[in-house]
Amino acid sequence: MTRFRLRQFLACVVVTLGGVGSAHAALKNCDNLSDNPGDYKVVLDDFAFATPAAQANSELAALRETLQFNFTGQLDVLRASARQLDRNLQVPMRLVFCAGRQPSLDGSDFTAARAEQLSDERVVVEMWGKLDLSANAGGTPSPSARIGYVIPPVQHYVDEDDAPPVHVLAYPKTGAVGSIAELENLPELPAFALVGLGTKAAKANRYDLAVWAFTRAEAGIADAKLAGANPRLEALLAYVKRAACETRTSARKDPSYKGPLTLVPPQACGGVEL
Repeated sequence: MTRFRLRQFLACVVVTLGGVGSAHAALKNCDNLSDNPGDYKVVLDDFAFATPAAQANSELAALRETLQFNFTGQLDVLRASARQLDRNLQVPMRLVFCAGRQPSLDGSDFTAARAEQLSDERVVVEMWGKLDLSANAGGTPSPSARIGYVIPPVQHYVDEDDAPPVHVLAYPKTGAVGSIAELENLPELPAFALVGLGTKAAKANRYDLAVWAFTRAEAGIADAKLAGANPRLEALLAYVKRAACETRTSARKDPSYKGPLTLVPPQACGGVEL
């Protein structure tokens, strides 16, 4: 290759790499995140469609609105559960929609800097995905999806090896019959939201809220694991159990805390009694 052609080739490489970098940098901002700064936020992004047929499907096209309705109901259930446990236990968590925001399916847009920013804005989980129509056993097109979740507080505060913050899950689950109903509920969404909520609350020394969130998240992640082996979910579940234990320990040791966690006896967190 001549020097001239080599320079041309290198210039093309630079332009190409610059385009890739700018694509990540150009992930659409969500202005709504600055609203209600005291609330924890669950962010739902726009879905991408794998094919024109998927985009034209009325059920898939309406999926985000259905998720809004269903998850709003789930939030009401979570708040009621918290009040039953302790009338002073508040769960200030709300939904935020980011129109036009479509992260890369693998979650690579969520850099350390972006995770810190989202965590500072009290985002406990962000969800996005790609929707498709896949032929089922009978040859009939049925809804399918790959849904991504990122838990910014976990990415910001916890080591990746201890708690993976990004999870990309396929729906329908292994062995399940393709159905829009599974996509309309996404049982992992509240579980991941509670992991983020617990992590933020623990950092703020809101011990009761953190332990409640971690405990509820543990049950949700355990249910998600029923779909099959998933090492990332296994690691996240281990983190949630350990974090709940360590939060109880921190509460007992905090002289300013007078709540019910002071009655919890010392526990073994990660094999070490605290």
